[in-house]
Amino acid sequence: MIQIALIKENLARARETILEALYICGQPEREVRIMAVTKTHPPEVVQAVLDAGAKLIGENRVSEGGRKIKAVGRDSAEFHMIGPLHTGEVRQAIRDFHAIDSVDRLIIAEEIARRTVQQGKPAPEILLEVNTSGEGTKYGFAPEPGLLEEIVGILRELGLDVSGFLTVGPLVSETAIVRRAFALLRELRDTVSRSSGLPLHELSMGMSDDFQLAVIEGATTVRLGRYLFGVRNR
Repeated sequence: MIQIALIKENLARARETILEALYICGQPEREVRIMAVTKTHPPEVVQAVLDAGAKLIGENRVSEGGRKIKAVGRDSAEFHMIGPLHTGEVRQAIRDFHAIDSVDRLIIAEEIARRTVQQGKPAPEILLEVNTSGEGTKYGFAPEPGLLEEIVGILRELGLDVSGFLTVGPLVSETAIVRRAFALLRELRDTVSRSSGLPLHELSMGMSDDFQLAVIEGATTVRLGRYLFGVRNR
């Protein structure tokens, strides 16, 4: 079983790396949150990371995440759904998670609105997932300002608020290519924010291998799994 002391140590190391990145980009006061991604880990690990001081948890699968949220208590942390959703999973995602960070198709947003806004219920915080790497294996909307402006406008008409964007960096070793994918998300956010008048304050980008680069390019949340827990169980 993963020890709380080890998780605390890894969290502290991640915070130091983030601070270094913030100094590199000249923004040492900018806040960057660490999301602990507990995919495939049991509820005991989720509880351990909470005991270690983390309060932001990301899960990739609705059913698996829901079981763990029930086990540790929904009020014990801020739980985000960060994996792809099917329309049939939206009901549970809304029930269990505080935020859905991986809205990658309009039909998912419409289902969220149907089950919340149209029934007079509060809707979760939403991020739009954008495929900034252009890789066919990645989920997300195309990185086109006009398209994203249109999607944000449609979501506003549905009564949903978009807090920002999420992306997954490309699986390449070239630093410049990785940084460019993250910079593109920031530029898209800035463009759509100006046109829509929305702050779109959230940029969720960067994982265990590339989160320092993401912070340099403007990340507000980094998603760390293996960095905190080691290689996950399968």
